Amino acid sequence: MQTPIMIKKLFYLGLLMSVLIFVQCKKEPLTTQVKVQHLTDFESHDGSINLTISGGKEPYSLTWSVPSTDTVLTGLAAGTYYVTVNDVGKSWLIDTIVVNQPLWPVCVDNEGNSYKTAQIGGRIWMMQNLRTTINPQGEPIKTIEISDSIESLEKYGRLYTWSEAMNKSTEPGSQGICPDGWYIPTNDDWELLIDNISTVDKEIPNLVKELSLTFPGFYNNSIQNTDVSVSFWTSGEAGDNAWKIYFHKSLSKAFKYHEPKQNAISVRCIKNQGSEI
Repeated sequence: MQTPIMIKKLFYLGLLMSVLIFVQCKKEPLTTQVKVQHLTDFESHDGSINLTISGGKEPYSLTWSVPSTDTVLTGLAAGTYYVTVNDVGKSWLIDTIVVNQPLWPVCVDNEGNSYKTAQIGGRIWMMQNLRTTINPQGEPIKTIEISDSIESLEKYGRLYTWSEAMNKSTEPGSQGICPDGWYIPTNDDWELLIDNISTVDKEIPNLVKELSLTFPGFYNNSIQNTDVSVSFWTSGEAGDNAWKIYFHKSLSKAFKYHEPKQNAISVRCIKNQGSEI
């Protein structure tokens, strides 16, 4: 026969087991906490996502929109990433995670056109071809255009003779027709630019991508080599010619040649050190 004390003990033991079973069954819902490191520069690949999972029933499994099953992703470009989290209790959830980047800085020319820029090797360069039709004094200049459509002008820019590009100056590093605070790059500026890209990349750099190159070709009595090559004036003379930097669409390499000054090619500008965009 059970005594009242034994009955009381059994009652409390049963109550304790019921509580334990209830707690065991009442699991916290599956949840995630996300820590995002956004990009430090435009089009860099230094973003990261750190995912912390809690609740549900371990172990967890992850399926990302990129090839990974880890809770930490690094070396990310800007974009939207998706992850599906499952536990062994058949609970699941989907997270949408956005990695942002800073705005691409711009410069504005004397006509009000804006240009994307990038900092490479500590210097800021235009990443689009110049398309102004006036010089810093507001005077019209002669230009050649591939097409007068807005899309074509933004893609290819305009072509200029060396004299027009330099705004009649012959001094290396002159402002030329660049916006105030910017100038026509020298040979050394271009060489330093290419060296810095190669140093960072280690492999053979993709100059088309790194410099956002388009290929308007050149003008010599007619427009030639459109969508094949692009040439940029430097501010350095080569006798009756002037030095240029040449890129071919199918070659990840820069070439230095001299070009007759009366031919028309593209212009990119570089920002004076210490000046504001």
